[in-house]
Amino acid sequence: METVEASSQSTAAASRKKMDALISIGAEKVVDNALNKVISYQLAKYRKFIDQINHELETFEMNYKMSSEEFYNKFEAGELGDEGDFFEWSSLYENVLLYKDRIKELNPLVTE
Repeated sequence: METVEASSQSTAAASRKKMDALISIGAEKVVDNALNKVISYQLAKYRKFIDQINHELETFEMNYKMSSEEFYNKFEAGELGDEGDFFEWSSLYENVLLYKDRIKELNPLVTE
């Protein structure tokens, strides 16, 4: 795990160095435009993932007659059993929450 983290930090440092070099020569608009495109791409990807997962969640919601949010709260509180379906449902819902958090974090960074 440390190797992956070190590699990620190294890549991030190299990316920052490239951006700093471009900005130092007056190409900040190019950097900003490129970053906006990357962020917009990520946002679209996360929204697509959420749509795909929501389709799967609907099956669980119909089968168990409760919303995913209600299920998740009850499951985390230990009020439901430990059926295999519940672990899958919980994992899917956690992914939706993760992607929503990422969207919330990235949305303000997109500039016109």
